[in-house]
Amino acid sequence: MRIVILVFLVILLVLFIVSEQVQTAVLSFLFPSEGQYTHSRVTILEMTGEHIALTVLATALAALVGILLGVGVTRKGGQDFQVLIMRLNSFIQTFPPSAVIILAYPVLGFGWKPALLALFLYSLFPILGNTVVGFDGVAPEVKESARGMGMTALQQLWIAEFPQAWPMILTGIRHSYILNLGTAAIAAVIGGGGLGTIIISGLALRNSALVLSGTIVISLLAFIGEQVFLFQSRFTRT
Repeated sequence: MRIVILVFLVILLVLFIVSEQVQTAVLSFLFPSEGQYTHSRVTILEMTGEHIALTVLATALAALVGILLGVGVTRKGGQDFQVLIMRLNSFIQTFPPSAVIILAYPVLGFGWKPALLALFLYSLFPILGNTVVGFDGVAPEVKESARGMGMTALQQLWIAEFPQAWPMILTGIRHSYILNLGTAAIAAVIGGGGLGTIIISGLALRNSALVLSGTIVISLLAFIGEQVFLFQSRFTRT
């Protein structure tokens, strides 16, 4: 039943972003008094593509760096740095993405790059934190068995520890992806594109239909992504 609902929502999302007629029909039904239901310069399909690309890229970079750092600080040679890395990571979270964009703008300029940096830093914490928790949670018996079988340190990490830590790591990646989907809307403030473009236009024009159109797509993307991650999590456990 869950898969049927997921497929149904994917179809709705595709119809909404591909067909301006569907978009106009839905929004005109909800807001009959509004005179504009689509963006005047960019299609919602283009904005959705930009939004997804920025979200996926930021999440992938955060996953790569977060997992590598997490593995490093849970090894014998890096445990002394674990507290420092985690505190530094927590400190970064005190800066909202908008502040990071403002600080990065003079260096990276106008466009998607400052937004990517902000999303990367903001989504690093869940992945790094969960990676550390995941590897620290591996039972000592598993590590002892791996060493007893003559595994090298790399084999022990990949064969014995990583499968045990992966569900926790995947949860961190899922949280970062959902967080980035919502936060990526700020990219439009500095010309980074994405669904924030139509939301900001709607706010500027006091047009609730435009605001809702961007919000609908972000919400559907978040829900669909959540379900895909949950399915992957259950598949991994089995």
